[in-house]
Amino acid sequence: MYEKRYSGSQVFKIAEKFSQLAKEQNLSPISLAIAWVASHPAVTAPIIGGRNSNQLKESLKSVDIKMTEKLRNEISVLSPKPPNATDRNEEQTIYNYGQR
Repeated sequence: MYEKRYSGSQVFKIAEKFSQLAKEQNLSPISLAIAWVASHPAVTAPIIGGRNSNQLKESLKSVDIKMTEKLRNEISVLSPKPPNATDRNEEQTIYNYGQR
């Protein structure tokens, strides 16, 4: 289900644009992504993790990023807004685990 939803060339294009934006800001894509998620009003705490201490350090640097409205909008326009979570169970895929 997730492979179908998040695969495709458009996802890679979005990731490339996001990485370029992070580079232009002299930021790690990891740090910037977590700062962006944390700035969303519905998120109380982003869940972070890493396979090694370097990845964890990049995640923790997100608290030092000042997420301005301008920067948040620059990131947000890179990809389309996903459907509401309540809509996702109704997707017509072979991976549906039941209908509501």
